[in-house]
Amino acid sequence: MKFPHALAAALTASALLTGCSSHPGSSPGSASPASPGPGEGEITSSAPKTAATPSPSATADLNDWPTRPATSDKVPDAVPNAVLAKGYTGADYLARLTKRWHITLNARKKNDFDADDDRPAVWFSSGVTHPTAGTELSVAVVWSLDGDMKSLTCAAGRTAPGRADFLRQCVELDHPDAHPEAAARWLTTTTAAVDKLHDRTGKTADSPLYRSGSAATVLVVYGAGEDKATYSLRVFGAAS
Repeated sequence: MKFPHALAAALTASALLTGCSSHPGSSPGSASPASPGPGEGEITSSAPKTAATPSPSATADLNDWPTRPATSDKVPDAVPNAVLAKGYTGADYLARLTKRWHITLNARKKNDFDADDDRPAVWFSSGVTHPTAGTELSVAVVWSLDGDMKSLTCAAGRTAPGRADFLRQCVELDHPDAHPEAAARWLTTTTAAVDKLHDRTGKTADSPLYRSGSAATVLVVYGAGEDKATYSLRVFGAAS
């Protein structure tokens, strides 16, 4: 599950689109550290700064996910996920989030993946803003062809103004099984734990999963140095 370590790298559009990678540079990707690129239906814990191409999806069970913060080599490589809920597009939520943070999502694009791949095609869109010179906040969204949301990925540089509020609002995605207050509390505790592992090891660090009904959430921090670290937060539909 390579969640974009580089989500910061902006979640590879393809990666996000294809697999659930929990590390930023691996699957979803955008080009820059805090700008996620569209991803498919799987999670990637590595988030690249720029959109990358979809990576092959291996299969693993979410039950294999570490229950404590772990470096990316300890996290399942690719875990497929489903829609967050039938009929849930996230349109109203996305309108509020992007307006609040002055992010403009680009027009939805279709990703068919490789012709010989059995991954279903998806729609994706992404956008980025620069609160101050050298900092980024970004959003990447993936939907099924029916329009149901499959994942939301937000990336933010550690030093970006408003970073904590931005990620909190992202983890409070209002899907049908959401528990916003519990999700926000989880994020606060998890951020401190993941920061500690990342800063101690200098490696990309993934959080345990936060589960809420049909959704799962992972927080990844990657990048070298206090000022260069980037957070990638992904909420995705967990196949039952």
